[in-house]
Amino acid sequence: MFVTTKDGCIEYVAATPFEVPSEMDKLYTDLEILLNTELTISETFFFASMIHLVFVKIHPWNDGNGRSGRLFEKWFLAQKLGNKAWFVQSEKYYYTQHETYYSNIRALGLEYQDLDYSKALSFLLMLPKSVT
Repeated sequence: MFVTTKDGCIEYVAATPFEVPSEMDKLYTDLEILLNTELTISETFFFASMIHLVFVKIHPWNDGNGRSGRLFEKWFLAQKLGNKAWFVQSEKYYYTQHETYYSNIRALGLEYQDLDYSKALSFLLMLPKSVT
């Protein structure tokens, strides 16, 4: 799967269709562990953002990966912090900061196999900024 710019340039090479099932299984296993772990509010925001980022980097579908990633993020917040988390205006923040949002996602690398999650901090800080 390739993500391309409007002018047809390759912006990102996602997990291959052969890798997607095992990568999603890993994500679901991590989700199960996190759901059964007591987390602080800061940890909850960190892992919600990380779930979002990992999902969009796997990029399992042709379209809707960003929307799905943001939904996973919000769902995780609600699971850990309660239903009031659905009112966090993160989608609005990402929309108003869309250039930064995509730049922070791209910062990890061009190809799925070579992603560098040590460069994820700027992305991970966006969710907490949406509530300040």
